[in-house]
Amino acid sequence: MLLILISILVFLELYLIKKIISFFLLSPIYIYLFFYTFSLILTVFYYYYYPVKINLYHFDNVNSETFLNTIFYYLLALLAFNMGVILYYDSVGKKSKLIFNKSFSDSLHIKIKKDEDNILIKIASIILAVTLLLYYLVYGKKIFYRYSYIPDVSKIGLTLIKILNFINTIILAFSYKTNKRKSLLLFLIIMFFSIGTGSRAVFLSLLAFFVIQFITNDNTLKNKLIFGLKIFFGLLFFAYIIQLRSLNRHGIIPHLAYLTKLDSSFIESFVFNIYYSFIFGVFVTIKTIQETVKDWNIILVSLNPLPGKWAGWYDYADKLRLNRYAPYSLHGQVFSMGKTFTFLFFFIVGLIFANIEKRVRKFILNGKKTLAFVIVLIMILFIVHAFEYHLRSAFRYIYYAYFIILITYFFSLLKPYLRIKKSYK
Repeated sequence: MLLILISILVFLELYLIKKIISFFLLSPIYIYLFFYTFSLILTVFYYYYYPVKINLYHFDNVNSETFLNTIFYYLLALLAFNMGVILYYDSVGKKSKLIFNKSFSDSLHIKIKKDEDNILIKIASIILAVTLLLYYLVYGKKIFYRYSYIPDVSKIGLTLIKILNFINTIILAFSYKTNKRKSLLLFLIIMFFSIGTGSRAVFLSLLAFFVIQFITNDNTLKNKLIFGLKIFFGLLFFAYIIQLRSLNRHGIIPHLAYLTKLDSSFIESFVFNIYYSFIFGVFVTIKTIQETVKDWNIILVSLNPLPGKWAGWYDYADKLRLNRYAPYSLHGQVFSMGKTFTFLFFFIVGLIFANIEKRVRKFILNGKKTLAFVIVLIMILFIVHAFEYHLRSAFRYIYYAYFIILITYFFSLLKPYLRIKKSYK
């Protein structure tokens, strides 16, 4: 009965949000709500109506009571998130409300000026050179061939490689329209080495590349159809990346060699992998709740914005894993702290997303579409990581988003001073 009641309340909140906040493709709030609503619906159907379970790591072996209790917590999180969004909207002034009410769907497409000096390509080339050096220092020959999926290498180095690859992908995507050959060549080099890691971050980079290509072209039917085909290819690529984890050998050579072994069964696994990618996180959450120990120190360390070494993260990091491949999930860590903390945490996340939403819309309104897009991509990384990764791994993306916003604000304050100084020369 309580599950039905909270479901009705969440539905009413979603209806209210639809009324007060206009939908557009880059809306962080709608992306969050779509992902988790869709995931919950798929998970329920999978659990009750999909007879052949994949049962990865045996995480699917849960009774109905445990499953429904976890679904209740997810709905409680959505209820709190929506309440945070609605309260934020209610607290802002009339001008901000009008920004929330305005649709920006027609304002997404960006006109790219011809880069006569190839500045973006030069920047991308430097970043790629640094990244390749990091591959050599972090992986060595293991990037080409190794026995384990996750090698025993520097975690900081791995994270830095992912961040640089993602930034470089964005730069190359924006330069693609005016420098097709060079941009594509550098991007293929990024993908070549990224495939050797087998990380799902490769898919996110590919997705970002396709989305930016879409918004830097005209808003035509042809562009939309091509974008749809690219997204379909991206999903196929995602299914391929997921399957790499089950191989006995890893690295660029084994991963590329696997392409020659794909057969008709790949299509079947493609459908399931896409389906399962939306629900596995729920079972990770269930397992996390079962295994985690209630510890406020871990929560505080996970939310600490300082580097892991200074925050004391590495005192706990190895303990926050279900196995070598599956870390605790953000939701599992938060849910295990009880209903009150769950509600407060996701209520604050709702406030944060509403604030980010307003800033993204303002950036677009002021012609800073590229900045808006980067912020949205970072928030998508938070959404995806929160589903299957631990609290610290996901929450840091919120800090990244606000750091970029802060830097932008700082430079906007310096602009008038720089103009005055220039006028004196």
